[in-house]
Amino acid sequence: MDFKKLVQMMYYLQVAFVVSGIYLLFVYILTNNSKRIQFLTLVLCINLISLKVTKDRFKV
Repeated sequence: MDFKKLVQMMYYLQVAFVVSGIYLLFVYILTNNSKRIQFLTLVLCINLISLKVTKDRFKV
């Protein structure tokens, strides 16, 4: 497996985490779980930044 394919697979895994995190955020909003909403929002922001960096740096 070459490096480009590995980076591409990691990128798709990050996208899957963002999608599942957004779903989980909606669940937390519906259940009014404010502590977890704050934490998950921070995690999603960091994940979106890492997606942007991965896409720009490795041209995925």
